[in-house]
Amino acid sequence: MAYADSAALASDPEFIGRVNACVTTEAAPKQTPFAEQIMTSWGWGGTVFMPFLVASPGFDKPGDQITDGDLLSAVQANWARAEQSYP
Repeated sequence: MAYADSAALASDPEFIGRVNACVTTEAAPKQTPFAEQIMTSWGWGGTVFMPFLVASPGFDKPGDQITDGDLLSAVQANWARAEQSYP
């Protein structure tokens, strides 16, 4: 994947919305400070996860070709890493 492709995906408004929805849905049942921050700051979780997602296998295509299943799998696979980046 070219860096330009990653940058385009990370700035695609529709993809950003889908990431925020996915991350928020995954955070909802969790009882951690990280999950609470996601639940109280719409968009923050997507910002935290975006670098992990655009570097994930299979995310080298336009946002509308990334399925919800692809997105969910990548969020779940990167949850611990993203949470560790939480200050």
